[in-house]
Amino acid sequence: GWLERALEIGEVLLSRLGELKAQYPVIGEIRGKGAMIAIELVEPGTKTPNAAAVEALVKHCHQNGVLVLNAGTYANVIRFLPPLVISDEQLNDALDVLEAGLANL
Repeated sequence: GWLERALEIGEVLLSRLGELKAQYPVIGEIRGKGAMIAIELVEPGTKTPNAAAVEALVKHCHQNGVLVLNAGTYANVIRFLPPLVISDEQLNDALDVLEAGLANL
């Protein structure tokens, strides 16, 4: 059931991140497959990479117990690859931390 779980995690991530993208214009793009999803942060209203926002958001997540990876040629991408054994509750808790960080940008 690993493939099925990866797809389930991807659905949760895409749904929640899609909601956040609608609320926070700093999220320029959401991409990925299965449990490996990434968000690209930009200067709101543009396609200009926003590495400073990624740095602040990664720091916020780490300070609140959520490990995320920054990535991308312009250091403006956050990559998610949660373990397949993560519960939906834990995943949503982590996304709540991410949302709180976005609200503070």
